[in-house]
Amino acid sequence: MFGMTILNALASFAILGLVVGFMAGLFGVGGGFLLTPLLNILFGVPYNVAVGSDLAQMAGMSTAATIRHGRIGNIDYRLGLLMCAGTAGGVEVGATGLEVLKRAGHVTLGHAQIPVMTLVMSVIYMVLLVWIGTVVLRESRKALASVRAGGSDTIEKNWFVERLSALHLPPMISLPRSGIASISLWVILGVGFATGVLAGLLGVGGGFIRMPALIYIIGCPTAVAVGTDLFEIMFSSAYGAFTHGMKGNVNLVLVLGLLIGSTLGSQIGASLTRRLGGPRLRNVFAYIAYFAVLMVAAKLVMKVLHGGG
Repeated sequence: MFGMTILNALASFAILGLVVGFMAGLFGVGGGFLLTPLLNILFGVPYNVAVGSDLAQMAGMSTAATIRHGRIGNIDYRLGLLMCAGTAGGVEVGATGLEVLKRAGHVTLGHAQIPVMTLVMSVIYMVLLVWIGTVVLRESRKALASVRAGGSDTIEKNWFVERLSALHLPPMISLPRSGIASISLWVILGVGFATGVLAGLLGVGGGFIRMPALIYIIGCPTAVAVGTDLFEIMFSSAYGAFTHGMKGNVNLVLVLGLLIGSTLGSQIGASLTRRLGGPRLRNVFAYIAYFAVLMVAAKLVMKVLHGGG
């Protein structure tokens, strides 16, 4: 079992799951943006198995966190269900793309033979996380400064986001729970599809993209975005686990260990969401994204220097 006995593997995966589950409950992300590369970095789990197994544990963990957020009123169920409609197709596209990468062989970097799947997925992770971390950090600092000066937790939108969120393409719907009077259904479906592709390809619930998208594009309050994101992850990760399971990418021992820790961690994280406040949550989220970039980059450099694998 990846160089460990079954009991040692369960214990190690449970500890990792506890940390990731805490993040999921706190930020509304399934944790896959950090868990998938960590499984590869710390335990040598192949990316395709890490992706499929991560999605399987995410389905169980997000269910527990969703129940917690539902009890404290943090979920816009209408928005979450609409996003699920766009996510399903995206998950299948992403999972198919991963299969293509898995069969693509190796590429030579220096004196090392690096799997194309490892190289491509590492680069995608780093680019996306740097972009998301930078956008969220810049905005959260402005919001924190506004709060300290006696203002409100306002979320500044760039020109692209303003145009997208203001798109008047019928049908237009309202989302009272999120305080949104009118938004195009196509914007919601588009966000769902894009994050579904990430779920299928990278083994993430899409939360590290979807949570900021819910806040900055759709306009949800931070606490509602966290709960709604987890509600949607519950469905998208279950579908992703099914399609990856059919492709042989799910390891049950790995899933069980992660679930044991992540279920407990998600409950702890969810209970802290409202206490920290929107700007602080987004600020910490950005730094964690940068940390993930450093770990993925370090792993890739080590592979190049020490002969790949």
